[in-house]
Amino acid sequence: MLSSSLARTRRASSALAVAAVLLAGCAAPAPQPTTPPSPSPSETPATGLAEAFAAQLEQAGVPGGVLAVRTGDETLAYPVGVADAEGTPVSDATLFAYRSITKSFVVTALLQLAGDAALDLDAPSPAPVTGVPDTATLRQLAAMTSGVPNYSAQPGLMTAISAEPDRSFTDDDLFALVEGLGEVFAPGTSYEYSNTNTLLIGRAIESATGQPWADVVLERVAGPLLLDSVTYPGDAPEPPEDAASPFQLDPDGAPEALPWVRASAFSAAGGLWGTASDLAEWAEALGTGALLRPETFEQRLAAFGPTTADAQSPYYDAYGLGIGRIGDWIGHTGNGLGYQALAMHDPASGISVAIVLNATGVDGDLPAHMLEALEPEILAG
Repeated sequence: MLSSSLARTRRASSALAVAAVLLAGCAAPAPQPTTPPSPSPSETPATGLAEAFAAQLEQAGVPGGVLAVRTGDETLAYPVGVADAEGTPVSDATLFAYRSITKSFVVTALLQLAGDAALDLDAPSPAPVTGVPDTATLRQLAAMTSGVPNYSAQPGLMTAISAEPDRSFTDDDLFALVEGLGEVFAPGTSYEYSNTNTLLIGRAIESATGQPWADVVLERVAGPLLLDSVTYPGDAPEPPEDAASPFQLDPDGAPEALPWVRASAFSAAGGLWGTASDLAEWAEALGTGALLRPETFEQRLAAFGPTTADAQSPYYDAYGLGIGRIGDWIGHTGNGLGYQALAMHDPASGISVAIVLNATGVDGDLPAHMLEALEPEILAG
């Protein structure tokens, strides 16, 4: 069982305040390593890769996580640590928030609709939002080159969450945070990672299909791949069953429990949940274009552009249409309010990797850095 401080709800507000800094794209004080308990050997295969992943988590002070590696039709999962303050061991059935990896699902649905001629990528959204810049095309929204300001970087979001962590949000509540702010730059002239972009894509999908964006994603993207764990909790007042609890690493490196924040606060920009194994399978489909027409997937790969214009961007060498590149790997990462995740595919080897963690801290790109450290062992098989 973790230290009793994790179970003290009176500390949740201070932990949430630190997490809020990270959500806005700023740095918090560096954590010091702690040693989370590990599951039994039967849950974690005794391999060098498993041991290396466990060492990475221990060094970072993260209570729990799962590394999943998919080669061909086989996925091996390596659960490590604990899922909650009570010390429940993490397993491959444990659900984690995918956070911004949600964007890769949503943009895939957008590209499917464009391939079916239901939407035009080179036209503005068919569902503009009053007060939000509306001259960018759907392609620019997907590539983070729209110039639309980021709702999650606005102080009003964390003020609302800190005051009432389990409050309900609508997309209109989130759009209101950037109402009247204007463009950060002219569409297509620069790059800035903005969660508002994917909210707008979700609204466009709803306009084109007459269905909620999450229903479209689950039906058209998760469904064909049989990713049965993938879910959108939406406005649910409690986390999904078998969900890992979120933690924030405090200034001393100790994990502090965070309260449940409804998935509606993230919506199409980061609201999906699921297991690590399903995420590894998604990484493969994302990186191979399995759900897209070949010409549409070619457009996705051709859209990669530099991310250097945005100092607060997630750790990517390049970003395209709802997909990023880190070295030779292509896929997506996610981070925020107690969860971090990564889904990446290596085209050369055909290997796909997922990493899910139940803590946030100073390193908002921890899964990407873990992938870089573990890459030699992953590729060596």
